[in-house]
Amino acid sequence: MLKIGWFSTGNGIGSLGFINFFLNQINKKGLNASLEFVFCNREFGEADGSDEYINYITQNNINLITLSSKNFQKKNNYKKFSDCRELYDKEVLKLISEYEVDIIVLAGYMLILSEDLCTKFKFINLHPALPDGPKGTWGQVIAKLIENDKEYSGLNVHIVTKNLDSGKSIGYCKFPIKSNLYNDAWNQFNLESNHKNIIYEDLDLFTLIRNQILSREKYLLVIVINYLINNKEVLELLFNEKPNKDFKSVDFSLQIEKLLS
Repeated sequence: MLKIGWFSTGNGIGSLGFINFFLNQINKKGLNASLEFVFCNREFGEADGSDEYINYITQNNINLITLSSKNFQKKNNYKKFSDCRELYDKEVLKLISEYEVDIIVLAGYMLILSEDLCTKFKFINLHPALPDGPKGTWGQVIAKLIENDKEYSGLNVHIVTKNLDSGKSIGYCKFPIKSNLYNDAWNQFNLESNHKNIIYEDLDLFTLIRNQILSREKYLLVIVINYLINNKEVLELLFNEKPNKDFKSVDFSLQIEKLLS
């Protein structure tokens, strides 16, 4: 059995749906994993979305750990959270160290991890781009795909390092964004591109790509976790001091398309 920790800011419906799907895979689909704890960098009362998320965790009798990053910054009189990230993560490390886990999943966690956390635990993250794709938030990634006229989009699960979105990819899936489904949306973008200051989030093309990513992300994460359950040596290969450079990220595209069909 793979013992898993879970980090999330719990922003809203997406975070809630994600963990609900994961628990369903364990309880009803027989995924050989256990959820040992959930950490949230918000406390109850900070936002409606995270309040609903926290309620869900407690109602399902899951070990919940909270430490408000916003209150931590305010309490320590820092103007920017980046100035106190290492101090904050040291406190987080104290809170989660009593749990023995094989990996920790970042699922909608809105903070960048410090090196201290990355070296003490094995973290994996779901990133909305192919292994060699753009870095950044999902909004930045999709904007770059459109701007650079890419033929494919995708997403991948990678190990987490102190360098943002730069860890070795474990598994990925891809899909075309130049098929007939996208023709009208690309035409709209080509018209809009003649104007300055394009708001990418307002484009139909942006929405189409985002929806395709959303429909696949929960499947990819569970498939990669199941892959790690059946290939535990991969964790050692990727997380030791000198990770195996010959390891190639596994393409799960066909498997996911079957699930979506």
